[in-house]
Amino acid sequence: MSTKAIVGGLIGGIVYFLIGWLVYGVLMKDAMSGIPCMRTPETMSMIWILVGNLFSGLLMGYLLSKMAGANSAKGGAMAGLVIGLLFSAGYDCIMYGTTTMMDSPTGIVMDVIMSGVMSAIVGAVVGWWLGRP
Repeated sequence: MSTKAIVGGLIGGIVYFLIGWLVYGVLMKDAMSGIPCMRTPETMSMIWILVGNLFSGLLMGYLLSKMAGANSAKGGAMAGLVIGLLFSAGYDCIMYGTTTMMDSPTGIVMDVIMSGVMSAIVGAVVGWWLGRP
């Protein structure tokens, strides 16, 4: 993986972290607090959430640079949208089938849409970074 992809991935991870805070921590705060397996705000570990987001950003950086060949915000957004939709749909369906983490198919649809939008934004940032001279 190139240095450009690594830096883009780290930037993407930070963007994932910030958008996740906005979407899940602010906009969906009430809905998220009703999920039985969720930690309380006092017991959440921001460092582990940040580490997870950095890995997600690095994955996006790798996929966009090596496989999607995205080198613009538009190309990154389109690839990020597809990656986010497919990954979250697969993960959420498995979680719904095997755990109590997802309590309805409606939750799956909502999460897949939010993940797709978040990944499109991250993909746009990473694609923009990759396309820089």
